Amino acid sequence: MLSRRKRQEMERPKVLCVAQLPSLLNSLQAVLQPAGYEVLQAYTADQAVAICVGQQVQAVILDAELMRVKGYSGAEALKLVRPAVPIMLLDHRTDPARKDGPPKGVDSSVFGMSAAAILAGLADLLGNNTAAKTGSK
Repeated sequence: MLSRRKRQEMERPKVLCVAQLPSLLNSLQAVLQPAGYEVLQAYTADQAVAICVGQQVQAVILDAELMRVKGYSGAEALKLVRPAVPIMLLDHRTDPARKDGPPKGVDSSVFGMSAAAILAGLADLLGNNTAAKTGSK
């Protein structure tokens, strides 16, 4: 029989945050955990893929700075492992320069570092993706 705490942990959606900066990962954790999400962290796309292979995640938040350094292959690699899991690009710019929508492999983008925008974007992403809620492929 599972403890009440263990059941609650199992019911919380797992969100994988991918960023090179520990301070950004800590900030995301500080926003997401009180909102009821379990937060997993990765510093590279390779680490993120390994986590997605081993665990059922319901969403991924990917730092745009990491994408600019490594190209968009990180989002595409994650989609190869977990095609149904939505990926949200977190872009620090407050004025989106991209006019053509999210890059390949990315389902949505949030601009700026507003906690409210991050939570709303994630809720919208999970609400619109029923396969992601179960972590299925």
